[in-house]
Amino acid sequence: MRWYYLNQFTRYEKALGKIKLHILDKNDTLGHEDVTRKATVLSSSRAPGPPHDAFNLGRRIDLLKTNNQAALSSYLAEEDQSTHYLEVPFRNFNLALIDNATAEYTFMATFFSPALSFGQISKNFNYVFEPTFELGKTLSRSLVGESYDALGLLLCIRLNQHFAFELQRRKVPAVDGYINATTMLLWPRLQVIMDRHCDSVRHLTNAVPSKPTRADQAKLSAAPHVVTQRFGQLLHGFLALSADAGDDGPVVASLRRLRSEVETFLSRQAESYGDKRKSGRFLYNNYSLILTIISDESGTLAEEQQEHFEELKAQFQEAA
Repeated sequence: MRWYYLNQFTRYEKALGKIKLHILDKNDTLGHEDVTRKATVLSSSRAPGPPHDAFNLGRRIDLLKTNNQAALSSYLAEEDQSTHYLEVPFRNFNLALIDNATAEYTFMATFFSPALSFGQISKNFNYVFEPTFELGKTLSRSLVGESYDALGLLLCIRLNQHFAFELQRRKVPAVDGYINATTMLLWPRLQVIMDRHCDSVRHLTNAVPSKPTRADQAKLSAAPHVVTQRFGQLLHGFLALSADAGDDGPVVASLRRLRSEVETFLSRQAESYGDKRKSGRFLYNNYSLILTIISDESGTLAEEQQEHFEELKAQFQEAA
């Protein structure tokens, strides 16, 4: 059975590899100035793909809410002409894996107990599935290792947590090691991506002229900056994906750092106006936009962020 599962999942992994994926790279950061950049697509043919949105969660969250608990078949994966984000192959491979692991572990526990202890049954199970677990970890590394898709990483983390809860419900503890190893692949990469977002905004802040000319000041608009729009959407996505999560710590820390960088940039940008009222209007419009974007989210983290931006907005109310 050891080689049976490895063979079947190797074939399935190759089928999932036919799915075209949006590639989000280091240019898809908050402070990157090329707003017209199109997606490239990871596929054997390297065919150009549709534009992607690195900051808008949109319907991607449906993967967490769907009632369809069946993994995509190899045939449908090979025939799929759509372009997806990285969480799609991640979900389908791991969904198929935990379903097969559940069936095998349940069979072993039913057939060999009480002749064998549950410790011995778990040992036999791990011998059968070890190569397949390694294949799963290799797939996860290939999907997230070079990606700058923060929303995709957090989606995979939430999916992995869902798999952990489901395995607990099914009473299949032998897969815990694989789930934990996958977690250790995902969280550090998300941290790297958030660091890159912070660096990109800091670079923009440092590039703001300390003494703009009058001609440059005349061109300035009080409309929200593109970075504000991106940050608001990214923040909205993180809040939506954290509404029911109990591990807010790493997410909270990353969002606070990024929020601080964005606020520093906006303050520096506001100084360029050379007029207190115009600067205040600019800041009011930016904080108002962020608040509008995240206003429909709920949960402890969302409430904290909403309160924070409500206070910032109120500070510049008179200038508006």
